[in-house]
Amino acid sequence: MEEACTAGSHWTSASSCTGTSGVSGVGTVLFTSLITTLMESQRQLGNPDDYPDDATSHLLDEYDFIVVGAGSAGAVVASRLSEVPHWKVLLLEAGGDPTPTSDIPSLSLYLQKTDIDWQYQTEPEEGMCQGFRDKRCYWPRGKVLGGSSVLNYMIYVRGMKGDYDAWSKAGNNGWSYEDVLPYFKKSQDMTSETLLRKDSNGDTYHARGGPLTLEEYERTEFGEIILQAAKELGYENLDDLNGKHQLGFANVFGTLRNGTRCSTAKAFLSPAKFRENLHVAKYAHVTRILINDQTKTAHSVELRGKDGKIFSVKFRNEVILSAGSINSPQILMLSGIGPQEHLKEIGIQPLVNNLMVGENLQDHLIFPGALFNLKKSDNLQLSPSLLLDIYYKYLTRRDGPLSTHLGTTVTGFIKTKLADDERPDLQFHFIGVLANDTNAVNLLSHVIGFYDETTKSLQEVVSLSDTVLIIPTLIRPKSKGRILLKSGNPLEHPKILAGYLSDPEGTDLARMLEGIKFAQHLMNTKVMKAKEGKQKKLFLEACENLEFDSSEYWECALRQIGTTLYHPVGTCKMGPSSDPDAVVDPELKVYGVKGIRVADASIMPSIVSGNTNAAIIMIGEKAADTIKKEWLHK
Repeated sequence: MEEACTAGSHWTSASSCTGTSGVSGVGTVLFTSLITTLMESQRQLGNPDDYPDDATSHLLDEYDFIVVGAGSAGAVVASRLSEVPHWKVLLLEAGGDPTPTSDIPSLSLYLQKTDIDWQYQTEPEEGMCQGFRDKRCYWPRGKVLGGSSVLNYMIYVRGMKGDYDAWSKAGNNGWSYEDVLPYFKKSQDMTSETLLRKDSNGDTYHARGGPLTLEEYERTEFGEIILQAAKELGYENLDDLNGKHQLGFANVFGTLRNGTRCSTAKAFLSPAKFRENLHVAKYAHVTRILINDQTKTAHSVELRGKDGKIFSVKFRNEVILSAGSINSPQILMLSGIGPQEHLKEIGIQPLVNNLMVGENLQDHLIFPGALFNLKKSDNLQLSPSLLLDIYYKYLTRRDGPLSTHLGTTVTGFIKTKLADDERPDLQFHFIGVLANDTNAVNLLSHVIGFYDETTKSLQEVVSLSDTVLIIPTLIRPKSKGRILLKSGNPLEHPKILAGYLSDPEGTDLARMLEGIKFAQHLMNTKVMKAKEGKQKKLFLEACENLEFDSSEYWECALRQIGTTLYHPVGTCKMGPSSDPDAVVDPELKVYGVKGIRVADASIMPSIVSGNTNAAIIMIGEKAADTIKKEWLHK
């Protein structure tokens, strides 16, 4: 029976194996038991002693560098800058320490819509997110030390060589794949001996000894079935999605350490917690950067403390904005840096030339509506004794289903007929739900934002048998959105205009339709037919009058429930001075003002082809190295 949530599955389910707030009876007892055990194990899970103390009550009047945002990039920048013992570094974070729950990989979904999440939503727009509550897509972002690396699914995928070479060709000198590979490797503590070896060309793509631990996710039965089905379609089973090429499918590596989440807070801030020259202010909400209007030189950061008081802190050299693709442009605009007409409309006086802050927003669009029933498993059955065994196994050995993430641990890349270069243009993720797992459906529906009728429809599909969601992901969208301010109030969330499926040529839509076809082909393989795979229809009110499985139906479905993979980038675009849309130069300095750099996902000129966290950590490493080279030689 133990296979039900271990090597035999990893289907869903955070909820199958951990319970959810709607569980009653024995489920409630089990979930309460888990939470009680977590509290008792707090010294090991989410231990606050792992992180720097809050320095808010004893801040200096002035620092050499201030880093805004302790996320996937900011934690890296602050840690690396504080390696220089005579530099005084202040790291400002709007949230606090990671929670005990966040250390357990399979509980990722439970972290959304909590206090460690900014809980953003997109603005209603025609042609996207129409099937969600209030016609808004939900965009979780980390409000905690470690940022979104505390909320994500920990998948370590760098993107593709062509992504970075395209940045370089656009005039961003120093950002080619050859330039950035050493920074990827600098962070790593790769645990796989196989991936540490040189390939047939004598190349190495990984390294040991860095602060960020990488482990392979435990292989699962269903993941192996996916790999077999992909191979049947002619796709290679890869050992390394971060190697020479990415066309194919693989079991993934994650930012994991001994079966727990290895966020950038754990990897980069924990080793630095005793450095006297690094101060970390928690629950410090940055409201704007103060800039001398005459010299256009930034000199201080204004922030709101936990007590609600507004005050400012000076810096001698630079402020580094690492607040993410939503908050970094918001802070720049609140500081008077951004599109002039927009700033004037909301009563902010522009301080520098008309910079396109907030433009160029890109994200990876996914479609969670390709559903398939599979033959109901005989050996994957849940029971109270099994669940208790799972909890005990994780808390004592840090393995089993709680050490993995929702769904399966396989991902892969394909190249459609619409690809415009040698790179694959679609990625696939997979979620499995065991028969009658109503808790998993409720959790997914709550987080994604399905209407009740759609949730009920998904419950009916799951009641029939085991269910798999094959999720195509658009990895290089042509559609773009933007971030705008709603007002000059720094506590008000900005407007997020995602712009999904808005490219005039319709290429994004066409590629996603190809992704749905691939999902059908995958389920039509011999290995999947042996599992009695059958496509099922999700109820979407707006699409009910269309013929199921027609192109018109799938376009309607995509515009109803196409949503985010949590990868917004590009809103402080990096580019040469000749690029009218560039906000920062290739050294990440903001144009038109002195003393401000941006180092996070917002600087990406174009989104990388795959999960973004690894690339953001690399940006933090490269930014810190660039800053050191400049200021240590002055």
